[in-house]
Amino acid sequence: MVISSLKSPRGFGPSTKKSKTKKPKKGDGTASDDEDDDYDPDEGIIPEVVTNRMMSRMAFSVGIPLFIGLLFFPFFYYLKVVLKIDVPTWVPFIVSFFFFGSALLGVSYGIVSSSWDPLREGSLLGWNEAQKNWPVFWQSLWGRSGKK
Repeated sequence: MVISSLKSPRGFGPSTKKSKTKKPKKGDGTASDDEDDDYDPDEGIIPEVVTNRMMSRMAFSVGIPLFIGLLFFPFFYYLKVVLKIDVPTWVPFIVSFFFFGSALLGVSYGIVSSSWDPLREGSLLGWNEAQKNWPVFWQSLWGRSGKK
């Protein structure tokens, strides 16, 4: 049924459903007392302050090149129609490719240039944070979590 799929948003925060398997308590003989009970179900969730920081960085690193790239279309139209300058067709293609490609790279840079520590804001351009976060970003893209 469609309604049941709408009630279970997957991938958006912690699950609200309780697990069917109960974790045995320490000392009752069913589990060893040596087990690592430091499992945190919220371990993979990005804090909201970090997400907001990433979104604001992405707004600038994507928005500025995208806006400039969109401004070039009326500019080339003005050159060709109003000023009667014959602009080769490949020039608007190259310019739009450069600025729209920069906007696409801005998504990644907005993520890695923000501080992933909720308590630390980070620098204005985020270059130090980007140098620290790029290896972690690439490892996550290639599926290597770093845990053994």
